[in-house]
Amino acid sequence: MTKPNESPPLTPIQRTRLFGLAALIFVILASYSIARPATESLFLGAYGADALPLAWLMVGVGSLGVVTVYNRFCATTDLVRIFGVSAGISAGLLVAILLAMTAGIPKMTWVLYLWKDLYIVVLIEVFWSFANATVPQQRAKWWYGLFCVLGSLGGMAGNLGVGWLAAQSSTQTTLWAVVVLLAIGGAGGIALAKFAGVNAAPPKEPPSLTDGFKVLKNSRALWLLMALIGTTQIVITLIDYQFSVAIAENYTDADARTAIIGQVYAAIDLASLTLQLATGPIIRLVGLPMVLLAIPALLGIAVTGFVLVPKFAAISVAKVASKAFDYSLFRAAKEILYIPLSHKEKTQGKALVDMMSYRMAKGAASMMLIALVAIGRPDSALWVTIACILLWIWLTVQLNRGHRNKA
Repeated sequence: MTKPNESPPLTPIQRTRLFGLAALIFVILASYSIARPATESLFLGAYGADALPLAWLMVGVGSLGVVTVYNRFCATTDLVRIFGVSAGISAGLLVAILLAMTAGIPKMTWVLYLWKDLYIVVLIEVFWSFANATVPQQRAKWWYGLFCVLGSLGGMAGNLGVGWLAAQSSTQTTLWAVVVLLAIGGAGGIALAKFAGVNAAPPKEPPSLTDGFKVLKNSRALWLLMALIGTTQIVITLIDYQFSVAIAENYTDADARTAIIGQVYAAIDLASLTLQLATGPIIRLVGLPMVLLAIPALLGIAVTGFVLVPKFAAISVAKVASKAFDYSLFRAAKEILYIPLSHKEKTQGKALVDMMSYRMAKGAASMMLIALVAIGRPDSALWVTIACILLWIWLTVQLNRGHRNKA
């Protein structure tokens, strides 16, 4: 018999889901941690940092198509089965891209960059949607921290390994390891769906993107979350751009650039892991409102450090801080906010909020950067970043106030 404040013991199906989800997040983030440094290095070598805003804008447009397809299946198909199928399709697309690059077909580095940003947002979205639909709320503070930890361990393995793989062969060849990991993740997703999946009740008509907007329209919580997530991603994207400029200026060799990018992301994973191990106790002791407010305040301090010391090391610290918070405390705290919402809000509405906010924010940031370059003031991106951090803080206050009024 459990005490009033204790959670009941795990059932066999809950235990299967726990270990299955932990394994999937490890594999999928290991794949991304190889794909991201290799793809970014190839892209910077071919087109330079000035091409990034246009690439991010194209990613934002591509995310609209992806979320349309996703919404047609998420309400009628087991989410973890969608994960497995999506991982398999992603692996097949990567094989086609790599073969086309080997054949010398032009512009495939562009295609590779778009693939890199779109495949991961789909798999991460499906992963968290399935977790939100199946994890008991009283366990989420601890389980979500565990998932983030396993994801960081997978990320560290990929980020530390990508430099070694590039040195042994080439940056482009390392991407074949991603194909293998995606195939493993796809098979694992299908297996988990078979033993511990959850089938959604089919609606009378297949859901569309319009249905997702209807869900969003009627949910104030989703609107606040969309504004918050969009602002955070604009901040992170602006920091990414300034880091990319610095890395392109300081490292001209492709394989050396791949290695240093991997090392920076490994530092991100280490910082994330440290925070993730403390996620449960921090959220329990400090509370969600204070956690959500402290993140932009601390990031603002890191960015101010780059203002005072405009060196590569300083922008690297700002990048590590932005990503580490995003992958740990902010991710877990944000996901917990979805748990009390309805199934439609957690699937169709959440897809619009997460998939589109994350990638459309990159599009918005890219337009800002394109405008700054057009007027000859790309250096002003730093001050735009600080302004967006202040907006982030204001939105967090509004979100916290709304939750206090509900209580």
